Formats: sequence, structure tokens, C-alpha cells
Amino acid sequence: MVEQVILVLDTATRRPLAALAERDGTLRGERQWQSHHRHGEELLQRIDELLAEAGVARRDLSGVVVGTGPGSFTGLRIGLATAKTVAYSLDIPIAGISSTLALAAALRENGEVTVTLPAGAHDRYVHKIRISDGTPKEAATPKLVAGMEVSAGDVAVDIEKGPDQAVRAGDDAVNGLGAALARLGARRLAAGQADDVAALVPAYVALPRGITRAAVEMAWSPDLR
Repeated sequence: MVEQVILVLDTATRRPLAALAERDGTLRGERQWQSHHRHGEELLQRIDELLAEAGVARRDLSGVVVGTGPGSFTGLRIGLATAKTVAYSLDIPIAGISSTLALAAALRENGEVTVTLPAGAHDRYVHKIRISDGTPKEAATPKLVAGMEVSAGDVAVDIEKGPDQAVRAGDDAVNGLGAALARLGARRLAAGQADDVAALVPAYVALPRGITRAAVEMAWSPDLR
């Protein structure tokens, strides 16, 4: 019997991940590592290691789930490009999931969560999310906030200086990100809600300097400023 395995990828945080999941979203294996801005050098290697360890061939993949950000410009482009190439080359469906929604769902089944990420050296990206029975939904439009100070109740992802509670929550969210993405993405794939490979695009915390003007015409690259 041919295996039905989903590949899960996310490069939105400083700890990118590659994971394999069953069709029902149960996590089967996972790799997380510190990127040190080397997503392009390491992502394919980690995927190959994961497949070899699980005894899964690429032809056994039946779907791809990818975190769409928000996150860094370079990291997200590499992650999305890799995920889309795998889906296109194998002719399998792909589902893009907001990384911040998945981070929130990784923490709890119900309640409200504020996920905050660095947006450059001095700003923060803030996303308020409400989770109901494990399903995360946007509670407020994401925004950029000046300054890096976070409150104890926030989920501080990739922000090292802040209340211990917020930093720990951020670590816990990243630790559970693969499982949350697998669960949410498998649900969408099972419902036939795959994305168009050509239309699937990342969301950035902010655009790199020098391309802001050009980005006015780039619907795929929103800048909340």
C-alpha cells in the first residue's frame, strides 16, 4: 500500500522546521534547528534527512503544508519556494497556513492570544488571535508597533528581551508549531481546500529597505506600515 504522508514546512521564525505528518494531521517526525540566516543552505538537507529517517520516498508525499508567515523576507521566500516546488513537481496539493495563527493554536485550544514578532531592529509585529475548539481566527487586524517592549501576557516569538512569561510562551509556541501546522493543514487538505501554487504568497513582518516603493504594486508583499 502506498503511504500517504504530508510534508510540513515553516521558515517564519529563527527556528525553521520540516516535519512529516499522517493524512489526519498526526505528527510523524520533525526537525527544528537554529537557522542563523542559512535557510537556503539547510532546508533541503533537513527534508532529505527527515524522509530518510522515516523511510519515506518523495513519491510517497500526498500533500504539502507550509507556514506563510509573517516572518523575515529571505526566510519566507526560501520556505515558500521550496514548498511550492515540491508540490508542483510531484503534482500534489498544497495548503498555506498563517504562521501566527498556528503559533497561537500551538498554545491552547480556546482563548485569546497576542503573538508578537520583531519587525526590524526597533518595531514589533502584533497579531491578536482568538482560538475556539482548536481553530484560530484573527481577532484584530495585525499591526506594526514602535518599540520592542512586550507585556507578560504576550507570546513573544524571536524576542529575547522581555518578561519571562512572554518569552517562555514564545518558545512553547515554536516548539508546538509543527504539530499545529500539521493539524490545521491536514484539515484543509481533507476538505479539498488546497491553494493555487501560483497564487500562494508569504506575508512579511516588513519589507526590506530599498523595495518599499516597488512593493506598492506587489499584492503578494504587504507592508503594514
